[in-house]
Amino acid sequence: MMKNRFFMLGLGVGLIAGALLLQLMIAGRTAPLTKEELIRQAASLNLTVVDPAEAAATATPSPEEAAKGQASGAPAATPASTPAVPPKPAAVPSAATTPGKPSAPAQPQSTAAPVTKAPATPEAPVAAVDGVISLKIPTGITLAQTADLLAEAGVIEDKNKFLQTANSRKVNTIIQYGSYSFTKGESINSIIDKLITVKK
Repeated sequence: MMKNRFFMLGLGVGLIAGALLLQLMIAGRTAPLTKEELIRQAASLNLTVVDPAEAAATATPSPEEAAKGQASGAPAATPASTPAVPPKPAAVPSAATTPGKPSAPAQPQSTAAPVTKAPATPEAPVAAVDGVISLKIPTGITLAQTADLLAEAGVIEDKNKFLQTANSRKVNTIIQYGSYSFTKGESINSIIDKLITVKK
């Protein structure tokens, strides 16, 4: 208990002493420079210090100097308030330009076949050999178009029954494209299972 108390007391005293020293350091740095210190630091940076009061006094000649200058034929000094160089005139804004008509975007040149949004026309089904009907389902085909294709090929007999079963199983968006082989008289659920199975 006693060790803990001395540790905490030492820590507190140390923090207070550190804060006081920090304040003294900060206060010592913010003292303003004297004129001699300022001139010395400017000289180390190859700068000169000009007092505005002295510059104004040297720029305006005394009456004796002005009289001497006129007697010797030298031109009279100009007062410090007038600028040596006249100001430049303001720039005239240019007239607004009307934007040109944008050119048509360049058409990409591709050797590949053009991509169409409409589903490809299905190929005619291959004639049944030993009760097996081969059929190709194109990409982008809808469930109703698939039912029409299956009915034309003779895979299903009742298109409406197929659509009801497919809608009840919610397969209207997961039909996989590709080539399929169906047997004549195959059940509707078996046909739907083949159509929604992802081919690898």
